[in-house]
Amino acid sequence: MSTNLTVIGNLAADPELKFTASGKAVATFTVLASRSRKNEETGQWESFDTTGWRVTAWERLAENVAESLSKGDGVVVVGSAVWRSWEKDDGTKGGRMEVTAQHVAVDLKRGVAKVTRTARVDVASTANSRTTAVDEDFPF
Repeated sequence: MSTNLTVIGNLAADPELKFTASGKAVATFTVLASRSRKNEETGQWESFDTTGWRVTAWERLAENVAESLSKGDGVVVVGSAVWRSWEKDDGTKGGRMEVTAQHVAVDLKRGVAKVTRTARVDVASTANSRTTAVDEDFPF
């Protein structure tokens, strides 16, 4: 069972891009999400209750994440939460909540971004004659 959620935070490190044996791209990264409050004495915002969310992105999203993001970037991740459990060879058990990303965006509250559209397959064309649409094909 999975649950949809949104995680807002900063990347703890650069995303790591790998490829499966079948050639699918997979990027993994950790988003540090914190609650914050204003210190009444200093007037400064303070972070607390920081949680590290392990995130996995697949295929085109994975490649775009690896190309676009780096350590410290503010991001918004929308995805499915899944509990991953494991058992090591010595019998030690472990587990953690992970997020399979469906969307990853730069948090524009924390910075600016320049979007570069990538080519995409025109789904309206037939399976035998697929074409690639580029920016100039779109009126927006």
